[in-house]
Amino acid sequence: MTKQMNSIPVELAKQVANEVIAPLAVTIDQENRFPTEAFQAFRDTGLLGLMVPKEYGGLGGELSDLVSVVEVIAESCGSTAMCYLMHSVSTYVIAANPTNEILQSYLRAIANGKKIGTLAFSETGTGAHFYNPEIKSVHKGNYLLLNGRKSFVTNGDETNFLIVLTNASKPELGLNMVVVDSQNDGVKFVGAWDGIGLRGNNSIVCELSNVKVPFTHVIGNEGAGMDLIFNVVAPAFILGSAGVNTGLARGAYQTTLDHAKTRKYASGQCLAEIPAIQYYLAEMSCKVDTASTFIHDAAQKADGGEETAMLHVMQSKLLACENVNLVTNTAMQVCGGKGYSKSLPVERYLRDSKASSIMAPTVEILKEWIGKTVAGIPLF
Repeated sequence: MTKQMNSIPVELAKQVANEVIAPLAVTIDQENRFPTEAFQAFRDTGLLGLMVPKEYGGLGGELSDLVSVVEVIAESCGSTAMCYLMHSVSTYVIAANPTNEILQSYLRAIANGKKIGTLAFSETGTGAHFYNPEIKSVHKGNYLLLNGRKSFVTNGDETNFLIVLTNASKPELGLNMVVVDSQNDGVKFVGAWDGIGLRGNNSIVCELSNVKVPFTHVIGNEGAGMDLIFNVVAPAFILGSAGVNTGLARGAYQTTLDHAKTRKYASGQCLAEIPAIQYYLAEMSCKVDTASTFIHDAAQKADGGEETAMLHVMQSKLLACENVNLVTNTAMQVCGGKGYSKSLPVERYLRDSKASSIMAPTVEILKEWIGKTVAGIPLF
């Protein structure tokens, strides 16, 4: 039976998008700043706690809800959608293993609008292969000691906590995921984000110097990191990323459609009446709806624990990446000089969409994983 998605978070997201996110999207992009106003609205509406279980005061959202919400947000602003996604995935990781009162307190604080989180996975030395971190955990008494440097930490110094991926204290244990308070001694954020797109996501470097992490802050247990990556983080982030890209594609398509219907020549003919433009609009609408339908289906499979879910999850991001690039490029073609200028948001959608293919897991890695999966070959 098809799961019925919770309409409340989606309606809240539409309200916030219309009243707060869309009016500030140009400013966020131009000023290269974190979407503070949007996150205040997420607090006020309870959306900050979308992925927090209801027993801890949250909305009890599932992956289907996350996809729906980020798609709505991204249609207005890609930066805000990516910041919200990273917070929501970090929340989802804790919610998957709230094994002690400390971790449960984080969930309550998130639901109450008091904490924003993010993932700290990427490192310069490992690039897109974030699942092979160099940073190590050293066992010291009743805590772990962390030293290292994480790159491209979305939300950066706007966060209250980080989910840090490290090697465990013993090599044979594998990987750890630990919750680190951003205000802890030894945690330092460095630099500023100045990308061509997603300019408000505050994706900066985090340095960890002799940071003490109590064992109560280890998610699951020592060595659970790899399992958490592929069973919790990957489904949530890949689906969410696919949702963001589909929202960007929908925003570009809707802008293009509106422009084609209102742009008139001296003869009185509008752009949408030209057959070549109609072909472009048809292709764009099909690409957007195809990606959205596939992604939502994949999310429902993941929520239902279906055996083939992970294959569809991986396919969803690959499809979304390819479609958003096609749609935004076509939007530029249809809108012409207006699209190339900043008088329309088309150029912003195009810039924001370029991150989709290179953000881990990249399209190349996804193709490898999908190919191995369909061929029955282990990923590792």
